[in-house]
Amino acid sequence: MQLANYQAAKLTFTCSLCGLTTLHPLTNDRGDIFCCPSCKEVSALLEESPAKPAVLINNADTEKITLTLGGMWCSSCAWLVSEQLKRTKGVVNAETSFIQQQTNIAFDAAITNPKLLKKRVRSLGYQATLPNEKPRDEEESFYMRLLIGGVMVLHDMIVGTGIYARELFGWATPESQPLVDFFQVMMLITSIPVLLLLGLPILRAGFASLLRGQPNIHTLITIGTFSAFGLSVYHLIVGHGGLYFDTATMLIFLVSVGRWLEMQAHKSSNKAVMKLLEQLPKMAIIVTGIADKTVNIADLKPGMRVRIRPGERFPVDGLIAHGEGDVDESLLTGEPKPVSHREGDSVKAGTINLDGSFEVIATAVGESTTAGQIGRLLHEALWARSPLERTVDKLSAWMTPAALALATIAFLIWNYVSGFEQGLLVALSVLLIACPCALGLATPLTLWLSLERAAESGAILRSTASLERLAKIEKVFFDKTGTLSQLPMKVQEVTSYQLIVDSNKFLQVIASVENESEHPLAKAIAEYAKSQNIELQKVESFKALPALGVIGTLRITHHASRITIGSARFMSAEGLEMPQNISEQAEAWKEAGHVVVYAGWDGQVVGAVGLGETVRAEAKEVVAQLQSRGLELGVLTGDESHASERWEKTLGIPVQAALTPDEKMNRLSQNAAMVGDGINDGPALAAATVGMAMNHGTDVARTAADIVLMRDDLNVIPWLIDLSRESMKRVRQNLGWAVIYNLLGVALAMAGLLQPVFSAFAMVASSIFVTSNAMKMNKFPLLNEEKN
Repeated sequence: MQLANYQAAKLTFTCSLCGLTTLHPLTNDRGDIFCCPSCKEVSALLEESPAKPAVLINNADTEKITLTLGGMWCSSCAWLVSEQLKRTKGVVNAETSFIQQQTNIAFDAAITNPKLLKKRVRSLGYQATLPNEKPRDEEESFYMRLLIGGVMVLHDMIVGTGIYARELFGWATPESQPLVDFFQVMMLITSIPVLLLLGLPILRAGFASLLRGQPNIHTLITIGTFSAFGLSVYHLIVGHGGLYFDTATMLIFLVSVGRWLEMQAHKSSNKAVMKLLEQLPKMAIIVTGIADKTVNIADLKPGMRVRIRPGERFPVDGLIAHGEGDVDESLLTGEPKPVSHREGDSVKAGTINLDGSFEVIATAVGESTTAGQIGRLLHEALWARSPLERTVDKLSAWMTPAALALATIAFLIWNYVSGFEQGLLVALSVLLIACPCALGLATPLTLWLSLERAAESGAILRSTASLERLAKIEKVFFDKTGTLSQLPMKVQEVTSYQLIVDSNKFLQVIASVENESEHPLAKAIAEYAKSQNIELQKVESFKALPALGVIGTLRITHHASRITIGSARFMSAEGLEMPQNISEQAEAWKEAGHVVVYAGWDGQVVGAVGLGETVRAEAKEVVAQLQSRGLELGVLTGDESHASERWEKTLGIPVQAALTPDEKMNRLSQNAAMVGDGINDGPALAAATVGMAMNHGTDVARTAADIVLMRDDLNVIPWLIDLSRESMKRVRQNLGWAVIYNLLGVALAMAGLLQPVFSAFAMVASSIFVTSNAMKMNKFPLLNEEKN
């Protein structure tokens, strides 16, 4: 019995990656032991992609911090915070987002620190919270103050209306005057809580801005409402003159209602990023040699084995070591149809295990997962201001001092014509109507909601500027392999120059080198070799040349050879001689519509592989949709001319073949979009007005494209173009309304035709119009809804 136990122990091995024991170990070239193929593959991936530092800083003393802000009422406030922080000693740069209610600050840690920066923001009249502090729930607090203020304002308006009606209809009598005096005192008493609850934050920020010589929207509201309140108190004391308590409180209340609507719109615009973060599980179950253990997701590391039960979300990106079942990937791709997965397949964090029981070897955790990368890209996109947004921000910043100047002119004129009281009311109307809130909301809110809509349909935009450029494109060019063709491609034929090497050895050599590449053709060759039970070798060096091929160094017999793989033109450029029989065989494959990949070493083309590819099922329909939108289409490919002729007949659009990366770039004219696989089309994607990359499981943050298409469906391209055009149409409508409203409103106010209350109503109505028009982007049909 003891001998049997001893032999069992001798036959048990421990996996060097996940720590589980196994009776049938696998090993790599170094002799490391693994319990399953997934662990072995993950180990190789981790060696090729070592962990990157979280932040790369050029200056050792430079640090970055994000402060959460409160009390900002429009883009003028965001501009003021940025400008004042940039002028603060020790601050390298500062960017403030009105929509996100945050400021990103780069500062010299030797000169200043986060607490001083927080104090600097608070000195401007705004709230600021450090990352390690719990942000104040401004929305809930503001809502309660708004409810209380609303009750007080309703009292003032009812009482004020009664007093106005008494004067208007001639009901005034000496007997009723004491009652009027009582109600006027009550209006004073009820207006004070409104000014304290809703007006004090505005007053504080308004004076802080005014004292620094950079007035903003707070300044406009402060001057207007508190002037009306002060004048009313004076008239109440002296016993004659108009009282405007109801006007002052109603102005504050209406402005606060507009602020509340903006807060709701801001929350909606951040929904795309928050949705990703909320869907990631907080805890995970790791599999150990002793028992399963529940840990916090922050404690997970690449290489750990994680168990996922039916109905749970995957907490990591990884490879399936054990299990089989359907997975809902709609969070990342927008595609509601479940996808079946089995051992060896990759899965993504945030997706849902519908009916299987999986054990997954983690390849990426936390921010390194695909969901984490998408969240980071969306977050960066919200910070990346489009050219149009920057122009509007500058205009909004200058409108505030312009409004003050116009109000001062109006006051001087009407004070001379009709007296101090009328001059003050006209100036108040001008200040309110000239508020640039609608202008500041017009562009960013629409673009942000469009980003969210795109993310829900499986398209990740790197910036709002991508939408602006996409709406202007006139041409769309496609790469062929992996974009218009259906993946994965399949190896159909293999031939070799038998005098040098047989077909199996040739396949081993070419697959070993191609195994290092991420190109669809390379993956197809490597997978085919594995299916033939051919053991791959480790290459000594590897280099990919986009649109040409790859070069690797591999030990074939007793010496290392330089292996060249790619097109016939690449073989010729590398000085490799092409045997007659391989050339003839390749021509026959091309006539049959196959893609041919050549390989050679030691001055000779040794063999070729023929791969079959089919047109995507949706390709013809997408081409027709794009043409119906007035776009000029074309295909740019590095493949041979024979294959391109077949594709040109199939799709009915021009195909330019045998192009180098530089030649592809030269074909991209102004206002042209490029759609590629994001791997070997980097230069063309970067050079295009808008680059769109089909994501085939690659690092979404690595591609040079402006837009990453997470779902494997070309229908998203015409949908994105429609989204961008609709988005820019809404932006133009909002900007047009904001400009016309401000010009017409200021003219009417300066002419004395608008009372302050009506100016406040107009300001709120303008913000409501712009916000509601932008919020219509939430009703833009998602890709799946459009299909249905």
